[in-house]
Amino acid sequence: MIDSSISHCSNENCSKKDKCLRYTERRNVKYGQTYISLTEEQCEKNNCYINVDEYNKKMIMDIINKVPQDELDKKLILESCNSLLSIAKKYDLEIELKERIKQLENK
Repeated sequence: MIDSSISHCSNENCSKKDKCLRYTERRNVKYGQTYISLTEEQCEKNNCYINVDEYNKKMIMDIINKVPQDELDKKLILESCNSLLSIAKKYDLEIELKERIKQLENK
């Protein structure tokens, strides 16, 4: 069974490309890459589309709340926080993200 976490689609005729987390056209698929290709009807039936705003908010909140397990994990979380700053502004999460960055830098 196909669950709702599918994140790749390559159906060139898809009218909901903007709702696919990672959309690619077949010509851009490199050798060795695997993509799940579904028709638009299959995607609709299996609830494979995302709300980009909800996804971005959840991604930012997940990284804000993530607890590092070691120094390498802390460094990766800090890099993720910094890379998400420009997106966080759109969702009014910039202050929380900056606070998290300060916490991680001071530890």
